[in-house]
Amino acid sequence: MKKLVFLATTLLMFLAITVNAQQRGPRERMTPEQQATRTVERLTTELKLTDKQQADLKKWYTESFKKREEAMQKNRDNREAMRDQMKKDREAADAELKKVLTEEQYKTYKANEEKRMKEWQQRGRQGLSLIHISEPTRLDV
Repeated sequence: MKKLVFLATTLLMFLAITVNAQQRGPRERMTPEQQATRTVERLTTELKLTDKQQADLKKWYTESFKKREEAMQKNRDNREAMRDQMKKDREAADAELKKVLTEEQYKTYKANEEKRMKEWQQRGRQGLSLIHISEPTRLDV
């Protein structure tokens, strides 16, 4: 009886997770302009950007996201080239932010990015631990 209840509970949990994952559906791809707007809005909230800083960064990010999209299409099958391009993009963004932001804003930006990176890494580790949990287990009959 306990095994039957356990199996039924496990099946229901699996179905609930599957249905939840399917409800999310595919994400719509944002245009480079939408990506730039979202990025500048986030930075404005975090760093209290001036109107001039917002305009400068929106223009730069729009161009950057367009170039990145083209590079990703070109290097779709070359993972190493894509990784190199992403590194160059991060360095270019860092240089642009240094030019546009004040010293204090830049320090805050770097601290926020470091915090975001740690959170991203933690989510990745949690995902890995969920894989191990969801592996089928043998039930003794």
